Amino acid sequence: MNDAVTAQLHFLPKSETGGPVRHVDLRARSKGLGLLEPTDLKVMNAQGHPDLGLHASGFELVRSPSAVTDFHDCQQVMATYYEECKALAEKLTGADATFTYDHIIREPGVQHSGGGTDGSQRTTGVEHGGGYIGSVHMDYTDNTTWDRYLALHGERVPERVPEGASRVYALNFWRPLSPSVDDHPLAVCDARTVRAEDLQETLITGYGAANYSWHDIGIETFSVAASERQRWYYFPGMTPDDVLVIKSFDSEGVVGRTCPHASFAHPNPKGEPRRSIELRVLCFC
Repeated sequence: MNDAVTAQLHFLPKSETGGPVRHVDLRARSKGLGLLEPTDLKVMNAQGHPDLGLHASGFELVRSPSAVTDFHDCQQVMATYYEECKALAEKLTGADATFTYDHIIREPGVQHSGGGTDGSQRTTGVEHGGGYIGSVHMDYTDNTTWDRYLALHGERVPERVPEGASRVYALNFWRPLSPSVDDHPLAVCDARTVRAEDLQETLITGYGAANYSWHDIGIETFSVAASERQRWYYFPGMTPDDVLVIKSFDSEGVVGRTCPHASFAHPNPKGEPRRSIELRVLCFC
């Protein structure tokens, strides 16, 4: 299928990559991600590309209707949707142990952090990462560890990891809540087209509401510079029965296996403003 569009994504300048880890504390409200370069590039329709897939390009679209009737009902999401995503993660990775504690609902200019450290839903604005994220990034790095994250929820890695487990993944489940997300879809980059020279590690604290698990302990991310080598895709026509699964961490190496991504304003927007939910599942295989 054709349906390629020219979209504007926001990248880190190439001159800013390769340095020491940057520290961004959104709690201070005075130190953001810094200068980004708006870049127009071709984003291709991912449908009809058999060489793409979760364990190849780092992303995959899955038809997976949910039994949740109200995604703003935090308790229903935690009881039902968390289990649905964990079951799908197990199917996609063969994981024997899965963990998830947080979800984020995005709407124009705001985000709702749900679950987390207190099981509530709290709303924050753009100052804490709310709204659509147009800056190109990767969710985790090779330096990401899971001990503190699990410890916040009373878990210790050795106690529930199956004996002999040798692979760890983190998957990001991105689902439309509005009938269409074609005004601000998610662009995903083929992981195989990314190199370490495109990246700058950025430790972000203060992301999301105070109940978001990574808010105070900080989360290691990669900011991404543009490269002609990169290949970008999106899935037009996604519905609430679809979920875009993105590999965010791989213990065998993040670079070349996990997927940079960002929201973009579609040049020919359709439908109402995008609402979406994202949830990450940690998998031990």
